[in-house]
Amino acid sequence: MNTFLINFRSALMISSTLLLLAVLGCGLDDSNVPAAADIASSDVVTPEPAATVSTGSKPKSSKGEVVDLRNWVFSPYEMRLWIATDNSPRFQTIQNDRLQQEVRSYVRNWAGATLNVELETPPSAIYSDIVHNLADVTMLDIAALYEKRPVDKQAKLRAVQYDEEKKKAIEAAVKDREAESDADSGETASSRATDDGGEEVDQVLIAPNPLPELDKIYAVSLHDRGGVFELQLVEFDTNARVRVLAASRKFRNLAVLSNQIFSCLQEVFSPISRIQYNGMTDGKTASIEMRSAGLVPDVNQGSPILLQKGDVLRPVVRKNDRKTHAPAHEGVIEVIWTYMFVNEVITHQEESLNATRSNGSARGEVVSTYTMLRNPLAARRNTAQQKYGLLVRPTSNSSLLKITAMGRDDYSLQGYNVFAKSPKIDLADESDTPTIRIGQTDWRGGIEIDQDIFAGQGKTKLVVIYVKNGQRVLARLPIVPGYRPIETASLPNDDYRLQFEAFFVGLQNSVLDYTIQRKVYEIRIKHHVEKNEEKDARELLVELKKVPGLEDLDQLLATKEAGLQDNPLIDSTIRPQIDRMFLQTRELIGEFLQGNLLLEMTKLVNGKFGEPDLNVASP
Repeated sequence: MNTFLINFRSALMISSTLLLLAVLGCGLDDSNVPAAADIASSDVVTPEPAATVSTGSKPKSSKGEVVDLRNWVFSPYEMRLWIATDNSPRFQTIQNDRLQQEVRSYVRNWAGATLNVELETPPSAIYSDIVHNLADVTMLDIAALYEKRPVDKQAKLRAVQYDEEKKKAIEAAVKDREAESDADSGETASSRATDDGGEEVDQVLIAPNPLPELDKIYAVSLHDRGGVFELQLVEFDTNARVRVLAASRKFRNLAVLSNQIFSCLQEVFSPISRIQYNGMTDGKTASIEMRSAGLVPDVNQGSPILLQKGDVLRPVVRKNDRKTHAPAHEGVIEVIWTYMFVNEVITHQEESLNATRSNGSARGEVVSTYTMLRNPLAARRNTAQQKYGLLVRPTSNSSLLKITAMGRDDYSLQGYNVFAKSPKIDLADESDTPTIRIGQTDWRGGIEIDQDIFAGQGKTKLVVIYVKNGQRVLARLPIVPGYRPIETASLPNDDYRLQFEAFFVGLQNSVLDYTIQRKVYEIRIKHHVEKNEEKDARELLVELKKVPGLEDLDQLLATKEAGLQDNPLIDSTIRPQIDRMFLQTRELIGEFLQGNLLLEMTKLVNGKFGEPDLNVASP
């Protein structure tokens, strides 16, 4: 009995021990078992550890994307400095922590709390491009690091119906090649067929995506040229998704690197604003919302992020994909030949702080070459479309306006008259702004437009250029002198129209002269007939016969028109205008030279004096 109790107690103790171990979770070591959450997706990889100074944790969504919690007016610009250097050993002495502190100190003294700058090493996928090929790096290249490239959905839909047939054709081609060649050539054909099939390589993305929470990315390329350091800095705006401006410096002392970086940043920094504008309902006036304007303690003290009256904005329209919220295919539109200048900045007085503050609101006027029906900036508002304005900062004193023929970039339009006019800043101002003649285009089709055309007049930097050829205005081009080195405008080749215009003006003057001559001869012949002066009357008939009539001029027009039809160089937009000139000239000739005056005067003379004797020599 005692043995039974001992065995029972032992079994009970063992069972209790196993149950306790199960409850406490002790068991097999699971440190080597991977969790499902640690497995990366097929198209997203975790970025390699970068030498970065930015260590703050950011709020993320369930998909691992960074959530944008910024307030447009009352949060600072989030800016990143991507510094890439060549393999010079001198750059090993750069201390990122100290460099960031120095750059931040410069920026804070310049812009206060409105700009937040952090230093980072660029992702390895784009590092080499920044070092060696910064001039060709675009905002799309940067976005491709974090977001899938936008796809043309319409083209993708059109390609679906051909996909199956294409695969069958490729498979048939591979089989034919395998039958005619050995195994090695078969593998080559298969790989080539695969390439011809357009198999797309999976895009590797870096997660999380920081672009939704950033405002600016500054790519910095640093080279050692034998003791002379070359610095290049390019600004990329992540809201408008465009490349903005670039600056460069050369220096010998690496200790001034932070100062040189700040100097370039100060040169290229372009404040951004959101634009609310509908060309169909708002006319030419747009509402502007300035980024981070609420952080400026006193507007009167100035700030690099604030817009001033007369400042000019370059509009950019961004169309987002409704699912990814990233720009759609061709969704970033830099609106050409369209600008907006600020004519009112809305502020309010803070009595308690004795300061003038801004809530970011301003108003501007849109100046464009295009009509509102063709301008993407004038489209009605929708949630998938965002409109931005980047401050235009002229970097030189002038710009070269170059005019070429539409469809023929190698053909420059020479001798065209160029005029300039400054738009009104004050809408209530009823006075008219003067129009200034700048000159004519040279042999290159170019003319220099200086910044100081309207200096001292309190005008905006925006200048509206009018291009005329003869009496016709060909274009109305808004530009900011000094913003771009060369502004190229493609206009219809108006040289042929001007040649025909000169011909028609001369012909119309001749018609007027012929009409007067015919009338004079008519009066004089009738006078001699009344005076019974046959000899004088018949002499005037001979002179009247020399004056061109309706048939002669119509034959001249027909010959000229045949040359027009055979000339392929005449622009299709100019040809209808020349055709209208032909029609107007024919109507003019028919109105003033109608009837056969020579026949009428001959009948009048013969009726009075009889038929002339043909055997008698003319006097």
